[in-house]
Amino acid sequence: MADPRESLERLLEEVPVASLAVLGEEGPAVSLVPWVRTKGPTRLWILVSELSAHTAALRKSPRAGVMVSEAYREGDPRSNHALTRVMLTVDARFVGREEARARGAEGLYRERFPIGETLLGLGDFHWVELSPVGSGGFVMGFGKAYRVGGDDLEELSHVMGR
Repeated sequence: MADPRESLERLLEEVPVASLAVLGEEGPAVSLVPWVRTKGPTRLWILVSELSAHTAALRKSPRAGVMVSEAYREGDPRSNHALTRVMLTVDARFVGREEARARGAEGLYRERFPIGETLLGLGDFHWVELSPVGSGGFVMGFGKAYRVGGDDLEELSHVMGR
């Protein structure tokens, strides 16, 4: 069996887009957001447009949910019910461009997303730092569920069924 810490790190390194769940004007809403991660402690960074519904929702209520998941695979024998994924509750904080640059988020974003250069040239895009709150969940497959926590998501404890 793969080491859960290694699998979690690989997932966070390889998957560039996350699902972001917010509480919008009309109820829960989910968006796909490109993101990067800084460590010490872990922070997820997203670049959001003022025109996006999730931007207004995060300004109104900074608590959100994030899920990073491996992609669906055609013909997966697990029926894609057991995709490797991590789910986190986060607090969002809007951050100025200078702070994002100083903390390394801007450089990571430009490196991971070629369109970052264009987006950072637009005045209606803003940095949001997502800080994990409490413990999250990490699933590697059936019977392989973990609570995840710690400053850099390094603490994993196996969740056992009843």
